[in-house]
Amino acid sequence: MKLLIFCLALFATTSSFAQKNAAIDSFENVIKRDISNKVIAGGTYLLYQKGKVLASNTIGEADIMTHTPLKRTAIFRMASMTKPLASLALLLLQQDGLINLNDRLDKYLPAFSRPEVLDRIDTINGAVILRTHPAKNAITLRNLLTHTSGFASSFYPKQQALYELTFKTASKHNLEHYADQLAKLPLDFEPGENWQYGPSINIAARVIEVVSGMSFNDFLNKRILEPMQMNDTKFYLDAADATRLTTLYSLDTTGSMVMVDPGSVDSKLISGPKVYYSASGGINSTMDDYLKFCVMILKNGVYENKVIAKPETIALMKMDQTPLNINAAFDMPSGTPDAGFTFGYQIIRREGAGSPLTEKTISWAGAYGTRFFIDPKREAIGIYLTQNEEYGQVPSWIAFYDWMMKAL
Repeated sequence: MKLLIFCLALFATTSSFAQKNAAIDSFENVIKRDISNKVIAGGTYLLYQKGKVLASNTIGEADIMTHTPLKRTAIFRMASMTKPLASLALLLLQQDGLINLNDRLDKYLPAFSRPEVLDRIDTINGAVILRTHPAKNAITLRNLLTHTSGFASSFYPKQQALYELTFKTASKHNLEHYADQLAKLPLDFEPGENWQYGPSINIAARVIEVVSGMSFNDFLNKRILEPMQMNDTKFYLDAADATRLTTLYSLDTTGSMVMVDPGSVDSKLISGPKVYYSASGGINSTMDDYLKFCVMILKNGVYENKVIAKPETIALMKMDQTPLNINAAFDMPSGTPDAGFTFGYQIIRREGAGSPLTEKTISWAGAYGTRFFIDPKREAIGIYLTQNEEYGQVPSWIAFYDWMMKAL
């Protein structure tokens, strides 16, 4: 009888491993198919659980013209995966007792003292007229971290054209200039009464600069990146980094890959102006560096026995901070409030409602084809990095969460 029980247990364990391996193999086949179909040059992924890397691989090329192999040490443009880093940076100021997230924004940035809410946009003799009314609610620091400030954004049609025109040359200016320009635009809705993904984290970074007396870049380095030895995580690169920088692609109207920014010294990250430290989407990093940050979040602020943040600070990043009637997501059914937002992450409120991720899993993604999740219940982390700004047309990017959940 004991032998039978042992054999059944062994069979169950073997079957479980086989299922996990099958899920990983299937995901890798999707990546290879994407490369073969020329929608990505290459991709690297990682699945971590309870202190161990369960699966990881790097497939394809960093550049399709030079056929440079993609390596684990490759540098990727993380875009909006910058936001959790910046969100923690602002929370550290609260931890220090220097701010309170319920503070009004205009306490630190007076330009936002009289916000107006947009009613409609009229055109008279070719001139654009913005019809607005004074906001009844003040913008708070809490609104910044939860994307409930109402700021105009390039992602939504209401002020898309006006926003893009205002920030056409944003990379040539600093965060102070950015904040001053954004303050001139009306809000899309009353602060705290809706959710709209946009530039709020850039304004949070400007608050960090005002309160700390340091540039956002210097504060981030001092409090987070340097203590964690995230040496490959930075806003701008040196010429020596060019050999590891991936090439950024997009898809043209025929579905063919076209280069947007090269993985060479000609990249704007190396040769362009280096003054705009975008907390909303400007950081560059590697698989292993970003894993360090995710592990620290998973372990409640501790990384290799170093306390980066207090547990109660990290708890705020794992707790839904938005009203339950608000749906805080791009990729879940509109009007169905199954996703909330923490201070830094989307959080799943209910399983099986448009996302394969489990309840209380936190996650986000980047506009250049990167994404990740942190599952506190199963002590798991998944990261997938590629470089195509038309990420919504990349099957491996879309399928990543699903296959990783099956592997777990």
